[in-house]
Amino acid sequence: MDSLVGFAAWLARLADNSGRCTYRWIIESDRVLGGIALRHEFDEFVQRAGHIGYGVRPSARRRGLASWALGRMVDEARLLGLDRVLVVCEAGNLASAATIERQGGIREAGGDIEQGAAWRYWIRVSELKM
Repeated sequence: MDSLVGFAAWLARLADNSGRCTYRWIIESDRVLGGIALRHEFDEFVQRAGHIGYGVRPSARRRGLASWALGRMVDEARLLGLDRVLVVCEAGNLASAATIERQGGIREAGGDIEQGAAWRYWIRVSELKM
């Protein structure tokens, strides 16, 4: 995605998955600060990566944006009829872990997955903390 053409191609690939995934951007003025995705199905990929994945650019961190976006995406999951969602972060990523825990995430025992050390959290969508 080093070019406008590459970015457009990436967006087109996202659009192809729009029935199975909800995407949202975190935007301030004309600048993209981050993004978040909600995967609707509990397939093999979701079992490894989680229902929800998010990222915030380093210059926009520590402002509560990830927590806010995660809360909104849990709302989306509720509208889709999901009872709970899986959110996965790298083991030791304390900032991401705190973000997930602020939204009611409960960490599973253990913590290693095939691709490396990760923490897996479940959020019951009916127990979202505002």
